[in-house]
Amino acid sequence: MKNPAQRNSAGSPAVPVAEDGPVAVGRKLPDVAIADKGILVPSVKLERGRMVLDGKDIGFRPWKSSETRGRVRTIYHLAGRIGIDGVNKAFIEALIAAKLPEQLPDSPYKTVTILNLSDTLWGTHGIAMGQFEDSQRYFPYALHVADEQGVAREAWDLEPKQSAVIILDKDGTVLFFKEGRLTPAEIRTALGLIKGKLGMAK
Repeated sequence: MKNPAQRNSAGSPAVPVAEDGPVAVGRKLPDVAIADKGILVPSVKLERGRMVLDGKDIGFRPWKSSETRGRVRTIYHLAGRIGIDGVNKAFIEALIAAKLPEQLPDSPYKTVTILNLSDTLWGTHGIAMGQFEDSQRYFPYALHVADEQGVAREAWDLEPKQSAVIILDKDGTVLFFKEGRLTPAEIRTALGLIKGKLGMAK
């Protein structure tokens, strides 16, 4: 059951959360472990204070959401549907424009994109995976997790065929949660929460 009257931790209204579900503002996000495929591991090197690609090969290893605890995070969960990344393109562009501190391995902020490969149309699995790997190459400092079995979607009870944004503080407490397209006001709220936790000017 959805409760549209829930508020984010900054007090702004109209941030929908699952009232009786596992994801709710002010509560810890349940940990997940993704073993099939897991986090993408590109070949990178440090150059002029940032992580850059060092070759095109990409590997995989099992991933646990608890690995990123200790830093502010945006979890960007996507169904493996062609075009779904366009739903919140404006939000991602706003994150990039904000120049958040995430370009080193130990940066205090990270964007974690999880692709639910169990939610793909027949015949498009390889296309979705190929585009996801290209995204990792373009943003070598960001974290990309391929979820072959839909473990995260099931654990967090997310809507199928959809995009979701979850913002967490360093302890893993949910600051913001929205499924579907973020409005311009919600984008501003989300960025404000991230910058506030990082001590950046809003």
